[in-house]
Amino acid sequence: MAKFIGTRAGDILSGTSEGDRIWSLDGNDVVDGGKGDDFVDGRAGDDALTSSSGFDEFTGGEGNDRLSFIGVGGAARGGTGVDTLVGDYAAITDAFLFDGMNGHAAFGDLSVKANHLYFLDIERLNLTTGIGDDRIIATGFSFVNIHTGAGDDRIETGIGDDQIYAGDGRDLLFGGAGDDFISGGQGDDYVNGGNDDDRLEGEDGNDSLVGGRGNDRLDGGSGDDDVNGGDGNDSLTGGLGSDTVTGGAGDDYLSNGFAAGDILLGGDGNDTLSAGGEDTAYGGWSELYGGAGDDRLHVYTDGIIGALDGGDGFDRASIALDDVPAGFVLDASRFGSIEEFNITVKSAYLGVHLSGGNGNDRLFCFDTYREGPSGNDVLNGRSGDDILVGGSGADSLLGGDGNDSLSGEYHSDRLLGGAGADLLTGGSDADTFIWDEASVRNDSSIDRIIDFRSGDGDVLLFRGFGGTEFRDFESFLAASRDTPEGVYVSFDGDAHGILIQNTLLAGFSAADVLFA
Repeated sequence: MAKFIGTRAGDILSGTSEGDRIWSLDGNDVVDGGKGDDFVDGRAGDDALTSSSGFDEFTGGEGNDRLSFIGVGGAARGGTGVDTLVGDYAAITDAFLFDGMNGHAAFGDLSVKANHLYFLDIERLNLTTGIGDDRIIATGFSFVNIHTGAGDDRIETGIGDDQIYAGDGRDLLFGGAGDDFISGGQGDDYVNGGNDDDRLEGEDGNDSLVGGRGNDRLDGGSGDDDVNGGDGNDSLTGGLGSDTVTGGAGDDYLSNGFAAGDILLGGDGNDTLSAGGEDTAYGGWSELYGGAGDDRLHVYTDGIIGALDGGDGFDRASIALDDVPAGFVLDASRFGSIEEFNITVKSAYLGVHLSGGNGNDRLFCFDTYREGPSGNDVLNGRSGDDILVGGSGADSLLGGDGNDSLSGEYHSDRLLGGAGADLLTGGSDADTFIWDEASVRNDSSIDRIIDFRSGDGDVLLFRGFGGTEFRDFESFLAASRDTPEGVYVSFDGDAHGILIQNTLLAGFSAADVLFA
């Protein structure tokens, strides 16, 4: 047995092959016990004590000490200060058992003293294990960093801001209090962040992630995952696979991760739900349910929309579709409890048909390729104050009820504002502006046409007025007058009519006004 006594400076000491007794005294010392069963007392200073052979007993003393055990058992007492226990058991192929509350760990043959580790007065833990079904209760520390190897592990941490990296296997991981980071690794894992603001990653496998209380950030990764934010304002991503993502209470952000077949459930709070994908590689279809609160639902896809339901509250939906097929039909009224729609479609094909809901909607349809055939699209705003933009192609825009804004843009479009005070812009080429007697009969609004060009092919078409005094070009002239803004056409003498901006009545001919 050898005895070593250090100085008051920072010493570097190494034990012998026998059982040594080492006092490093003051200073920031580095001590390796060497072989044999050693006793090391770091005394004052921030010391680093390491054991890789034998059953060593370490006392950190005063200061912030680091007590390390590499593949061996031993005993560690931190003393005063913020002390760290380092356990490197990556080479161990047996189950590793760790009990932070009782200060004990063990592995392999439990009848062997060298396979036990005892510790006391330790504030921080840095633990690495190998293959095996580990059972780790790492409570009682201010900070924990754990890396496990393959195996079906169960890990629990306490009140600190902890980090858990699990390896392959079906793991059960619990963060407890504190802002934790937990990664499940490969396998079908259960991950629970506990209280506070946690970050959870399922990675590969069919995982179940629970954020718990706090503003959490969860990512299911690959596999068919169940992601639940719990309380708080959470950010949740399903990742690849067919996932179920639940926001729970709070103002949450939910995303399907551009994968197929996800179900997004906002829950309580003002949530944002976002789904994207393609109709080939990942399917692109998801179901979005906002739940209670004023929610925003966003869909970005080339494929099919499964379901949209805002739930209680004032909800808005934004749908952006790229490269939809010819004859694509989207009827927003089949979606539930959405107060406003914003729908944008880009298509290289013909005949897209969009219909809004009963709220204030925005419908846009643009052709991906301006050369070659353009889409002859149908946009139907239905109820509400809607905005419809036809883009390229000979489009039909139907405003429906409400104060709508219709813009045909390129080519010869047909614009029917319907009831309400509508704003109509034909765009380039010869456009047709339509009024149905049934839709304006009990209306008292004034519609406006921004860009009517008399003699250039634009047409005013009045349908169903044959049984009224307003039924031919002469009656049109009689009902019209010049104003400083343009020609005003009155259906009932004054209250309801059309203002055709920047025009003069003398410029109109019978070819500009049609009745059907």
